[in-house]
Amino acid sequence: MEESITIIGMIIKSLRKVPIQEIFDKDRYETRRKQLKGSRLVKLMVLYQLIKSPFMRGLVRSIEDSPTLETAAEGKIALNTLSNGLAKRSVEQMMEVWQLVISGYGGQIERIGKKFARIALIDSSLIKLSLAAYDWAEYRKKKGAAKMHMVLNWGLRIPNQLIITVGKVHDANKIVKVVWQQGWTYVQDRGYLCFTRLKSILAAGAHFVVRVKQNSDYQVIERRQVDTHRQENGIRLRSDWSIRLTRWSDIVLRLVSYQLPDGTMIRVLTDRFDLSAANVAQLYKERWKIENWWKWLKSVFKVKEPIGRNENACQIQIITALITDLLLKVFKKVGGYSGSLYDFVVRIQEMSFVSLSDLADGLLRRTLDQVYLILLLDDLSFNTSPAD
Repeated sequence: MEESITIIGMIIKSLRKVPIQEIFDKDRYETRRKQLKGSRLVKLMVLYQLIKSPFMRGLVRSIEDSPTLETAAEGKIALNTLSNGLAKRSVEQMMEVWQLVISGYGGQIERIGKKFARIALIDSSLIKLSLAAYDWAEYRKKKGAAKMHMVLNWGLRIPNQLIITVGKVHDANKIVKVVWQQGWTYVQDRGYLCFTRLKSILAAGAHFVVRVKQNSDYQVIERRQVDTHRQENGIRLRSDWSIRLTRWSDIVLRLVSYQLPDGTMIRVLTDRFDLSAANVAQLYKERWKIENWWKWLKSVFKVKEPIGRNENACQIQIITALITDLLLKVFKKVGGYSGSLYDFVVRIQEMSFVSLSDLADGLLRRTLDQVYLILLLDDLSFNTSPAD
């Protein structure tokens, strides 16, 4: 092992094992970008997630002041060069990089729970912004916001699709294009209840679980018996019906109703008849896991305060935060860290400039030693098999 390597160095080394630059080299103008190649911009923005300063100037100065960070950043970077790179770099290319990192490292992440397979949770979250400073972030008359629309892999707790729009875009708007994967079940709130959207899910060979609105019109075709007296996991089943929707009458769907401990009635629509009513209810309840994920992303990584004023920079910052999140989760799993993910990430951020040789012989040091031996040795090939 390189005894002088730091945690930052290990993270950058893990990125270097991914053929990121190949994506940017498809751009005919890439050869002109001498100071800030695409792969270097990705690394700089991952480093940004690990330093304390939330500002672009703070990143530039941190690189100037720290030989360790300067080495990881491949040299000093001028403020205007970084600013122009964030403003002009293709967001689509950054999305491709994120997907490439997922395909290479996603399989190393610990799967949480095995009760349901191929489940994706869909939700959106706002990043509130000042309209005076971010005039592109249209939301309300006097308020600005960007909106992250996310498809979260339930089993791995990592997103596999991301669409970023201005805040005023409705969740079910057709510009929020989700690629439906065959065999997957997409769990969504009632804000996503759109018959055109649901038809496209079925056409792709996928499934849906979505909460219906109170004023939805339907005809009951069959009533199945449920135990209305039993309460399990905070759920009391009330009904399990086969129905036809008035506005979508050519297909029979399933409507499961259940009650929460506070008396709230939840009605869930799905095309899945192979599950029990209790499992359908539990599936929709799992949708709240994505709310926890939003809290995690916003509290641990820098996404709430854009590093640049333009929309492009905001999107690149979010994408590279997801890359950083993925890499740290991989480090925790591969290294066998027994503490919580939050504890691990905070310790990584606090000790990111410290050489491994200077770390105390404790859990963090043993974890990182293991990561280096298993994941980062030069003779290990990059794995491009996709994460399920």
